[in-house]
Amino acid sequence: MVPSFHHPYNDSYNQYESNSKISKQANALKQRIRTDSEKYDEQFRIGIEIEICLVDSKARVVNAQPLIEKLKETEYQVDYEYGSCQFEFKTPPTNMENILELNTLFEQFIDHIDKTIQKVYKDRETVYPVFLGANPSPQILKEELITNKPRYKKLAKWQSKIPDVEIDGLKIKALQIATAIQGFHLHLQGQNPSHTALMFNHILNIIPSAILLGANSKLFAGKIFSFHEPRIYLYDQSEEQNSGFPSISKYLDGVEDYIDYIISRKPIIAKDYFELEKERHDDARIRLNSNFYRIETRVMSVQPTPKSLLSMIEYFIGYLYRAINEERQLRPLSVLREERVAVIRSGYNAQSHFNIIDTIRSQIDFAKKGLADLGLKEEFLNILEKRIENKNSPGDYVAKLWYEKFNGSLEQTVSEIIAHIWEKTKTNQPIV
Repeated sequence: MVPSFHHPYNDSYNQYESNSKISKQANALKQRIRTDSEKYDEQFRIGIEIEICLVDSKARVVNAQPLIEKLKETEYQVDYEYGSCQFEFKTPPTNMENILELNTLFEQFIDHIDKTIQKVYKDRETVYPVFLGANPSPQILKEELITNKPRYKKLAKWQSKIPDVEIDGLKIKALQIATAIQGFHLHLQGQNPSHTALMFNHILNIIPSAILLGANSKLFAGKIFSFHEPRIYLYDQSEEQNSGFPSISKYLDGVEDYIDYIISRKPIIAKDYFELEKERHDDARIRLNSNFYRIETRVMSVQPTPKSLLSMIEYFIGYLYRAINEERQLRPLSVLREERVAVIRSGYNAQSHFNIIDTIRSQIDFAKKGLADLGLKEEFLNILEKRIENKNSPGDYVAKLWYEKFNGSLEQTVSEIIAHIWEKTKTNQPIV
């Protein structure tokens, strides 16, 4: 047998091949966009992904593989995530008029995983599915808990070369962060390329507001952090600040501009355009991997209850419909970036060029009008209105619980908090 040898030319050649393939795909996509200029798909068809982690009553992380394999035998769409203690639940594309059916679907899924967990993990301590945006277990940073899948292993190898992330005096390995934080991804379908570009632009205008209203991860690795939303700060830093608010220099004139933005990036492990499209964790990204034009928002922390998830969906849909149809003025990108940073750190006390609370009230009002224009009854927006009125978020609520319950034992306090939140999740009692 002839031995195989690694040669540095191989890496260069493979990179050349990948770049060439990405360039060809980008040109083909631009041609498709021109062809689809008159397309008129159903707007705002909704798809949702929520990430969940498993922690037991001793505040130890739990391997999700047995649960995932059991759930794959059902009608529910579940999959592995970056962390071995995480799993992801996806919904099929749904008409925006059927939000109440989505609420029922979430409630049924939560009831099903509750029963399935009791069967799958019957020989160990009580296991909780945690909808907190970040893994609260003190154990999460003590070892590398990366799912044994080639893509995740390759990303971990890349992140192992990035300097540690520091927050509130704690240093965290970059490769551990994605194993410990959970998001809520909302996919919104555009009517055509032009509408999708407009939707992307207007989504950027509500990113700081979505962070403020949906922050849910102050409790991380057995510690309450001073940041309003440490999850996003950690993600940004773990990818050398190459993720987060899209690093575009101006608003998109069309989806072609977005394609140019994507191919300007240096691939990490991506071999084609579609892998490159999803390689970094931008707050919002345009997905071109199907016959439809979709925006995926990745900025929001997973919410503790189904109704809370749906309140954010109503907010996005209503605001976008009204803003696009009224051609609402877009705010400067530099201001949005500044607001985003301020909100991540300071929440309702964030200082910016504009009063953050007044801005959000205006946006919620816009969302109400947009839902009415669509002929939709607002079912869940009042949750966000109450959060603004109370200057509260799920993250603030969890922090308050921590200070009320902490008795010197990290494990016991974490256990009590996740049990408390799980009861809210099971009974669908939104935190306001």
